Amino acid sequence: MSEERHEHLPEHSHQHILECSNQQPDPAIFSETHGLVFLEKVSSEKIQQALTQWVEEIREWAKSNAYLVGHIKLFVEGPENLWLSSTGRSINIKHSQGWSEWFTYRVNLNVTAIIFGTSKKALGEVAQVRLQACIKRIDSDE
Repeated sequence: MSEERHEHLPEHSHQHILECSNQQPDPAIFSETHGLVFLEKVSSEKIQQALTQWVEEIREWAKSNAYLVGHIKLFVEGPENLWLSSTGRSINIKHSQGWSEWFTYRVNLNVTAIIFGTSKKALGEVAQVRLQACIKRIDSDE
């Protein structure tokens, strides 16, 4: 009896599911690590503001092009640590206990953006240009 039920199922049903899943493009991934050295001591607040703006810019770029943000993450490692992340809506900000109280000449910065609907090249170009502008904002007197 169970064999009869299987005979009535379309033979291509499993194949169709595989074909649909293979049509989804891979996400574009931008991931870099930088050791940043500043000309003068900068505040943790200034670092956080500039990097939050980078996340906002990548998020807005994706939205304006109808791309889907998989995840945007930043980790700043220095005397204290900062974590920023977004899945396309709000930006989650976490930091170590003494984050708001220090100034530094150097930090290690890890950034990753995973965006669906664009190419790795396009994401890389936008992310890199905006990241360099962000780093310049940190090191400027503005």
